[in-house]
Amino acid sequence: MSRRVLLAALALLAWAGPGRAQSNDPSFRVVNNTPNVVNEVYASPSSERSWGHDRLGNEVIAPGASQIIRLPADGNCSFDIRIVYQGGTAEERRNLNTCNMTDLVLGQPGGPAPRTAPRTQPNSTQQGNPSFNLVNQSGKVIEEFYASPSSQQNWGPDRLGDDVVQAGATFPVRLPQGECTYDIRIVFAGGQSQERRNVNACSVTNYTVR
Repeated sequence: MSRRVLLAALALLAWAGPGRAQSNDPSFRVVNNTPNVVNEVYASPSSERSWGHDRLGNEVIAPGASQIIRLPADGNCSFDIRIVYQGGTAEERRNLNTCNMTDLVLGQPGGPAPRTAPRTQPNSTQQGNPSFNLVNQSGKVIEEFYASPSSQQNWGPDRLGDDVVQAGATFPVRLPQGECTYDIRIVFAGGQSQERRNVNACSVTNYTVR
């Protein structure tokens, strides 16, 4: 066995070990112990407000399978992770130290259940102007706001862009003329979130968050 092959084999064994000491490499392995296919995996630094690109690309993770997620070793270890299953169900885990983590196990006993219900096809084909004002009466800062047609399988862009909505403030949410039935997701400072589905946005002038 050549020295190069031996070193590669030792590196693989080190990765496959039961634990990984703190390092500068934030890469990790997703282990799918759920009965559902994982369609998308997002991993973005906790300091960023967007999820970035799907780390699986054209791949999926079948039940019982695993996939290594390669992340740049640039000194950042704190990542937010979003897992999207086939059918649209999703779960998120925030502020993970991935440099100190070998496996992200999905479906392990005691682990968090998917927090996003499957997106359903709307019963209405009503058309109109779905734009509205987002009114924050929650007492907390809203850091992200997603509004996407209920017929779509992804949340799309953060409608706030680089802005946040302070407690007591109002933000105009501009949506394209057309479909009225929207799913809405709100992410507060600290990572807490709430969702509403099949909202008739064309009948809403002010969408109040409490």
